Amino acid sequence: MSIRRKEQVSWSASWYMGRRTKPISVAGAGGFWGDQVMAPVDLLENADVDYITMDYLAEVTMSIMHKQKNRDPTAGWATDIFEWLEAGGLNLLRNKNTKLVTNAGGANPNSCAEAILGLACALGWTDCQIAIVVGDDIHSRIGELCSDGLISDKKEKPVEDYMVDDLISANAYLGAGPIARALERGADIVLTGRVADASLIVGCMLHAEEWAKKAEALNLPFCSPINDWAPDEVDNPLDVIAGWTLAGHLIECGAQVTGGNADGWAEIEDLVNLGYPIAEIESDGTCVITKPEGSGGAVTRGNVAEQMIYEIGDPSAYKTPDIVLDFRQVTLDEVGENRVRACGAIGRPRPKQLKVSSCYLDGWFAAGSLLIPGPNAIAKANATDQILQGRLSYLENITIHSELMGTGITMPKGSTSITQYGKLTEIGGGAHGTQAMELPEVLIRWSAKSQSRKDIEVFAKSIAPLVLTGPGGVSGYAARPRPRAQLRFLPLLVEREIVEASVQIPILRTLRTALTERRPDLEARVFNRLQKIAERERKGLTKRIANRVIKGLEKPVEKAGGK
Repeated sequence: MSIRRKEQVSWSASWYMGRRTKPISVAGAGGFWGDQVMAPVDLLENADVDYITMDYLAEVTMSIMHKQKNRDPTAGWATDIFEWLEAGGLNLLRNKNTKLVTNAGGANPNSCAEAILGLACALGWTDCQIAIVVGDDIHSRIGELCSDGLISDKKEKPVEDYMVDDLISANAYLGAGPIARALERGADIVLTGRVADASLIVGCMLHAEEWAKKAEALNLPFCSPINDWAPDEVDNPLDVIAGWTLAGHLIECGAQVTGGNADGWAEIEDLVNLGYPIAEIESDGTCVITKPEGSGGAVTRGNVAEQMIYEIGDPSAYKTPDIVLDFRQVTLDEVGENRVRACGAIGRPRPKQLKVSSCYLDGWFAAGSLLIPGPNAIAKANATDQILQGRLSYLENITIHSELMGTGITMPKGSTSITQYGKLTEIGGGAHGTQAMELPEVLIRWSAKSQSRKDIEVFAKSIAPLVLTGPGGVSGYAARPRPRAQLRFLPLLVEREIVEASVQIPILRTLRTALTERRPDLEARVFNRLQKIAERERKGLTKRIANRVIKGLEKPVEKAGGK
């Protein structure tokens, strides 16, 4: 114990002497898989940041990714990341020495890492190091965990057996610790699976403020309480983590905090060129939310407040894997144009359990539509619906929902209302009083659900025949939909020790980098010569051999001691 205390004091003193004098800048360049693909490139071109984070994973996204991986073992990750990295993002990261931290790995971090490492080699970044955080996927263990009573639903009730049998995915939300340790071990890019959104940013701060350096020096477990990593000079580590988590929460949804999806959208200028947020985060947990100069949108107290309470159940106890955060004392102040300072977050020890994002198969569904023309378009649509429902009435276990669409879009301009028989009544019809006008057309849409795929196939084949066997003039362009598996989201809770004990952070780099670390002379004596041969030789066996060797040197290998 005395030796450990000496190590702590010595390390803590060095941390205090070398602490930063300016805030750490962390960008949030995306809020879900489907956000603006090139937003990270625009942000990197117009701002200098220490870290850039990308949150690709909504609740439903993991389900989609697992379906993709089941069809193709190399799929199951957010492919948008490859697109923007290839379009200049990777070179910007390298040239600006900006670290990328993202959960783009989704259900398949390994394939994501291999694709990006291959791209880095193709672009000349042969010593790029990519860390993967794995261990969140507990699907293969779900039956055992349920039998042992280690997993439950969010009301802490046992999970039903039929749900367990039909589960196709189960990913626990990991925290910031493994991210920070990956950065501390030299990663240029950190790819994770299911990590809590705000933890992406907290992991950056643990690295920047050298908490992770202490954890590495003391060989603390990756997923140990991160408040134990704090230097001795930090009097209130839980509150600091709470502040960093608040900063992460404010930028995790990308441009939503800079004016996107805002209640006051009509007053916000230039949503066309909406800027993505940057959090300038201090060592004490306070932060300033801003955006690149000259970009559209607005960072205001109101917009930041809207994001702060977004997806918050209990403001006194917002739970993440790292902390239980109390928002009630947070203050937001506008300290400049497009600059809002946030402080006052209070932290309590982390929860005993981790949330699990899972989904199970819950039958089949399909949706189809037909275009119904006037006159009496709505009456025709209702009749068409009755015909379809009648023809399928023998299917006892199918649920069919119908709706009319376009009844507003196709109306003439003015204040209008629809009558019972599909007439359009213009209120206050000028000199001639009230006028009745026909709707030109409506779209009827059906959606059907059943536990039986056969039922859905019958439904899908029953829509197109209505063109010739229903009311006159009916038409359609996508009348035979494809049955699709219905996935049901199921949030669960799991004892955290069971998950965290198996978390690993392998670091991938090229074989060329690994060999050069062992023998630095190989780069100049061998690899550079091979590169010149491959580039200068016009043809022949020598050129083919050189290209083949260079290609082999780009093979990803795991860094020793990466787990």
